[in-house]
Amino acid sequence: MDTDHQGYEINSHDKAFAILPKIGGVLSIIGSLLILRDVFFKFKELKTITLTTKIMTIITVANLFIGFWENFLSTWMVPKDSIAFLASGNVTSCNFQAFIAVSMYMVVETAYTMLSVLYYITVVRRDWTTQKTQSLTVRFSFLGLPIIIGLGTAISLLATQQYNFDGVYSCGIASYPLNCHYNKNIPCTRAPNAEYILSGLFIYVLACFAVIIIFLSMLLCKVRKQDAESERYSCEYLKGVKGEGRRSNPVAFQSLRYLTAFFIPNIAFIIWGVMDISNIELSDNGWLIAVYLYVILWPLFGALNSLVYFRLRYLNEKKSNPEATWSSLIGKTLSIHPPSRRSTANETLPPPISSLIDEDDLYSPLFEDESAYGSNNEGLLSSAATATDNYSL
Repeated sequence: MDTDHQGYEINSHDKAFAILPKIGGVLSIIGSLLILRDVFFKFKELKTITLTTKIMTIITVANLFIGFWENFLSTWMVPKDSIAFLASGNVTSCNFQAFIAVSMYMVVETAYTMLSVLYYITVVRRDWTTQKTQSLTVRFSFLGLPIIIGLGTAISLLATQQYNFDGVYSCGIASYPLNCHYNKNIPCTRAPNAEYILSGLFIYVLACFAVIIIFLSMLLCKVRKQDAESERYSCEYLKGVKGEGRRSNPVAFQSLRYLTAFFIPNIAFIIWGVMDISNIELSDNGWLIAVYLYVILWPLFGALNSLVYFRLRYLNEKKSNPEATWSSLIGKTLSIHPPSRRSTANETLPPPISSLIDEDDLYSPLFEDESAYGSNNEGLLSSAATATDNYSL
């Protein structure tokens, strides 16, 4: 057990709480930069940047800021007089770190919520084409609102001095001195009502969770309905070719992957937050398990997001080069040239979800690239073209 310059005893767990977030932060920084690099080259090549991709870009930028300022720098930004390993900052650096963390976290939560709403609308509303989503009102609603909510929340909390060391590895919404609101003999000199503000923040986050789950559930129901219609049609017109109509199942699976990547770090964060606010009494081992889940999973937000984002491209490369090594596949996956969309001779078949929303970006959130799951029965599809004229979804 070591002692820092203020005389506090630092044990091995304190060191782990400071170092583990740096590892996750580096992984999230790398993943976020790769996504931004991919979007940049699409912009440079004058490709259409859809609204869903723009929302994903905002989420990625927010993950990048969180990964660096909160997770990688971790206790380096915390005031020196705090009980934290490697604490090297001051009040100003602590305020800045907490401001970035809170504002970007609110941006991510709100943007993910808007993304789930947008995808449901574009699937249900056939008139919501790329041109429709380019209107100023729509772009402001889906792009401007997360930024306004994030910055508005962070600025108001900064003005009321709510940012202090949270007792784990970074600065956030917390009272000062640490845990003073639990001890009546220690007066709080800063943020005496921090636990109530945190409670309000978590209520907002839980509301976002509810909206995301509701809209994605409705989206999955829509996908299943389309699958059933497509399968019925294929059996009727394609002479029972099994699986020919099931083209939108990947949409459901990709939706669940992004939902998983979103909830894993958030649940760890919520568990720790509820413990902190409610002052839940746990055994030493129980408390350590909860904190380790937080310091390991929360910094991986950006990394998990990038894994889902690039997974489709990796599958396409593996399908095109089955004999290639995994290292070469990863190299091709991270290249700037995405695989081309598979052309379809039959334009009158029941359209997949991606065509319903006029989605040109094969790697956008929630939707799978059909080319990774393309059919080998193009002849059957082509020969059935004349039979599809009267089919309606």
